[in-house]
Amino acid sequence: MAEIFTRKFSEVSGGRFDPQFYMQIFENNLSKIKQKKHEKIGNLVELSTQGYVFEKDKKQNIFQYIEISNIDIENGHIRDVSLIAEKDAPSRARLLVKQDDILVSATRPNRGAIAIVPKNLDGAVASTGFIVIRKVRDKILKQYLAIILKTNISLLQFQQRSTGGNYPAITQDDFKKCLIPLPPLSTQQHIIDLMDKAYKAKKEKENKAKELLDSIDSYLLEELGIILSLRANNTLDSRIYTQKISALSGSRFDANYHQKYYRDLEKSLHCSPYPLVNLASLINNFKKGIEVGSSEYSQNKEIPFIRVSDITNNGIDFDNVQKFISASLFENLKAYKPKQNELLYSKDGTVGICLEADVSRDYIISGGILRLELKAEVDKDFLCFLLGSYMINVFANRVSIGAVIKHLNIGEFLNLKIPLPPLAIQTQIANRLKSSKFQALSLEKEAKEILNKAKI
Repeated sequence: MAEIFTRKFSEVSGGRFDPQFYMQIFENNLSKIKQKKHEKIGNLVELSTQGYVFEKDKKQNIFQYIEISNIDIENGHIRDVSLIAEKDAPSRARLLVKQDDILVSATRPNRGAIAIVPKNLDGAVASTGFIVIRKVRDKILKQYLAIILKTNISLLQFQQRSTGGNYPAITQDDFKKCLIPLPPLSTQQHIIDLMDKAYKAKKEKENKAKELLDSIDSYLLEELGIILSLRANNTLDSRIYTQKISALSGSRFDANYHQKYYRDLEKSLHCSPYPLVNLASLINNFKKGIEVGSSEYSQNKEIPFIRVSDITNNGIDFDNVQKFISASLFENLKAYKPKQNELLYSKDGTVGICLEADVSRDYIISGGILRLELKAEVDKDFLCFLLGSYMINVFANRVSIGAVIKHLNIGEFLNLKIPLPPLAIQTQIANRLKSSKFQALSLEKEAKEILNKAKI
């Protein structure tokens, strides 16, 4: 529902005239900050626009490139940085960053993509989508600043001052106008210590959760009597192999498809004491999702439009869905809403994510996701764990095509052989795995709560 409110002309005269800027949530946030000692960011920091110098005669020079997507918004770490040659550098790769710089995403800044540059990225190049804080005044600690910028009191101001449609952004000038609480240095250090302690406790919980989730695959394979062969080291000798021409007749000719590792995996399946059946024999029907087109996306966040990026083996991340459709369009596309006794399986991009369909709310799925309607002789949870396992993921990616973006060959996927124990044993295995998964997800939830409490 739209928010209707009034403001005095004196409050907007000489300032912004877009209604969003004056929403009550933003007014309340600023009022809360002003109750305590505070300061404008611009009075506390020195921003850097230092650029990377491209050498025309050395286009083969390689540098580390930091994009906004490399920032882990949970913990502020910079991950999976690309190595790029100067000649291949995108136009946004321009900002030279140094150790201890604070990077703040200027695009969709309310997401909180904020990080301190570590020693190993000193001299890296960052996207121009960042605001770079190089120096801070004596009355503020840099780590405290990085922490406070990731809290709601800062993120709400970033949202308030951002402009633009699908990708709102904040300018450096507006960023410098944002207010932050400025307690004594001793209090700032205490906050830093509390957050460090919270991050360590969070990491311990996450490690325990990961151990439990990793054990799911091991237990599943053990119960099915399958011992996986090890993948060979990625040496030249291990990547050279031969195949009879008769094996290629009527089959694929790409070398990856015929690796010995896949044949060894198929042999491992035959070690199971349970019969191998085609996946298709367990499925009543399968349906693809739909692509509605960007013109149909709704800004009102009415009905979630679920894409592959919104799902994991643990479910749909409704809290972070980016695309929505209108309620009226949903009425016309209800056929694409998942139903009871269906599994969702990703077939495009990241192939092999499997989860139970959530029927508790309205949404539709994109064309990159399959709906698998199951027969009665298979336990839904058992099959969900099996299809989401490492072993089936390897087979699914084997029968996928595409160099940059993978697309599952649905026919070959449905012809995959899988071990099928009696229904009672399927249920027994599934119950054990559900228990482990529940414990793991509970630990992950506790880890997030530890951090959120520390931020409060």
